[in-house]
Amino acid sequence: MPAGLACSAWLGVAVARLLEEPHALTGGLARIAIVVGGSLGVGVLTGAITGAALALSPEWLARHASLRGLLAGTVAGTVYLGETVVVAVASDAGYGPVLLTFLSTPVVGVVAAVHSGDILGRTTGPR
Repeated sequence: MPAGLACSAWLGVAVARLLEEPHALTGGLARIAIVVGGSLGVGVLTGAITGAALALSPEWLARHASLRGLLAGTVAGTVYLGETVVVAVASDAGYGPVLLTFLSTPVVGVVAAVHSGDILGRTTGPR
């Protein structure tokens, strides 16, 4: 989701700059590539590392939802901090975007904790 929003914003910036200064397009497209590629990379790593940590966790930990959620939330939140680096590079370390991305880290941790059973394959949905 952050990659799509960032791509839309940077695409709008790139088009606006193209209309003002035709030679400024390359800078806008480079930032789009950094944000989209970096965000997708961080998302893939967050899912893969969280899944691997849960799969390799001992059975006694995986059995308890609270411990499993704590592990998943901690791992996902830690890995997601890479998104802050991506946003810092793409925005020239702008305080607003970096702070907003940093503050969104607990959201990723909570979502991973809530869905830790789904990630591990311990829950079944409605059929």
